[in-house]
Amino acid sequence: MENTWSKEFEEIWEKGQYRLGSTSERLVPFLKQFIPKGVEVNDYGSGTGRAELGLIGHCDKINMVDFADNALEEPTRKQIGEKLTYTVSPLEKLPDNFPVADWGICINVLMLVDPEKLDAIQREMRRTCRNLIVEVYDWPDVRLGKDRTTIKMDMDGWAANMAQYWPIVETHKSPEHAHRFIIVGKGRE
Repeated sequence: MENTWSKEFEEIWEKGQYRLGSTSERLVPFLKQFIPKGVEVNDYGSGTGRAELGLIGHCDKINMVDFADNALEEPTRKQIGEKLTYTVSPLEKLPDNFPVADWGICINVLMLVDPEKLDAIQREMRRTCRNLIVEVYDWPDVRLGKDRTTIKMDMDGWAANMAQYWPIVETHKSPEHAHRFIIVGKGRE
């Protein structure tokens, strides 16, 4: 199933108009309010990598991971090195040596995953970061004739889901849209 899921999203990156905008990139000022300067960050479902270009200098190191290799854009690929890494992997089965970071971000990814893998993805993120910022939405996202929003929950539903993995959960209104939900999971205060 993973190979099929990856191939579908690779096709979406090529033909589904995902590159028209980047919520992650637009959220960089918001992310900087939560993520302390100088820490290591993991980006789960990094997509284009545009957000990383905005976070370079704020974060000490950024580790990107995505299962669709063709999502990452060339300007970000050129920055890969000691301070910016990139891994191609299913989110529910990260490499054993994937870095454990102070913070993680997962922007507009979780509502698009195979529902049967959501728990495994959440466990992997919890294993590899101490605090996590997630943004999700609850509307149909039709790409190439298919609704890709496989998990539709409201803010309370996502907060309850994250509370299974994080001892402290905060909800925040998205600066962009009432049906985009931002949930912050913290391992500690």
